[in-house]
Amino acid sequence: MNMIGGCDLRDIANRFGTPLYLYDAARIERNCHALRDAFNAHYPATDIFYAVKANGNPHLLRLIASCGTGADCAAPLEVTLAERAGIPREKIMYTGNYESRDDLAAAARCGAVNLDDITAIGKLPAGFDGILSFRINPGEGGGSHPGIVTGGPDAKFGIPIESAPAAYRLAVDRGFTRFGIHLMAGSNNRDPLFFARMAAILCHSAADIFRPLGILPEYFDIGGGFGIPYAEDETPLDLDAMARAVAATLALCASQHGVTPPRLRIEPGRFIVGDAGYLLARVTAVKKGLRRFVGLDAGMNTLIRPALYGSHHRVTVVGKETPAGMATLCGRICENTDIFAADIPFPAVTEGDIVLFHDAGAYCASMAFPYNGRLRPAEVLCDNGKPFRIARAENEAEFMERYEA
Repeated sequence: MNMIGGCDLRDIANRFGTPLYLYDAARIERNCHALRDAFNAHYPATDIFYAVKANGNPHLLRLIASCGTGADCAAPLEVTLAERAGIPREKIMYTGNYESRDDLAAAARCGAVNLDDITAIGKLPAGFDGILSFRINPGEGGGSHPGIVTGGPDAKFGIPIESAPAAYRLAVDRGFTRFGIHLMAGSNNRDPLFFARMAAILCHSAADIFRPLGILPEYFDIGGGFGIPYAEDETPLDLDAMARAVAATLALCASQHGVTPPRLRIEPGRFIVGDAGYLLARVTAVKKGLRRFVGLDAGMNTLIRPALYGSHHRVTVVGKETPAGMATLCGRICENTDIFAADIPFPAVTEGDIVLFHDAGAYCASMAFPYNGRLRPAEVLCDNGKPFRIARAENEAEFMERYEA
């Protein structure tokens, strides 16, 4: 692969330096439309709220917002990013966990808030007039790695289903009148029936919660977690099958309980930006000993996912395809966990060759951090064959400025 979105990879690396993150604008737009089209075909009463945590670059957020999505925010800064992207209040939702009062002060700027616990009611700002929801822990979860399973007995998120009626009763007693219900059980799921199962849990839980209160929720939110393949042998999520199964589940549940099918909210992050992003890095050294190590100018501070929870990213070399034995790819960080991939088939490379990490649009640049004297990289957006820098690489002066009194 020498081109992405009509942009030449060697030209981008020479112009903007490495390491850097590169995004394909057309791919982001296609992903937004594909998800919306699938739900429009089977459940038009669906609202999409992009999970800003996946990648909060303001330029990407404006692009995503232009496709008609709202924003799901997990921190006050993310609310600010959504506002500056031009997203209106009613399309901004706050979903935090273990929220402080300062965190929830930002909820006043949002049209809805999904609270993580019953105790958070008392932290909401006076006069909050948005939709109040609680995040339900369904007692089970799923994800491509244990670290991104967010439901079940070991998950730190949400309230147990059996505690939900008391939470909503307290909210009613305190004068709240507009309600939703939320669930998010795991990330990067590619089984379409997983989402239908979560919708079923939410439907039946809602009946037990809201019927005794004599109220109806304004939305059901099944969260995000729409997965993408990270390896060649993984199959993509079947969007049509997923949307069709979720729609059938919601329709059946509504019929069983004699209510109108609810509005649905979903919170995709990875699905929208994941396969639209790439990390470009240059080879800095090749060490041949007990194994072949290929050192790169990126490190675990640039791309933490492999070290954090053993994630896999496909890797290619610009202009070189034929493997020449096995190699372990690593960075320059002084940690033995600074490994991107161990013992993989890899071409013969020399200093200066460009290595490309695929599917790096989600939870990659947003999780980068300065460590070991290595700073965060630049970010570039390729739009209609033209590259635009959308984030500068950090430099030493900017880094040191933080420590000035």
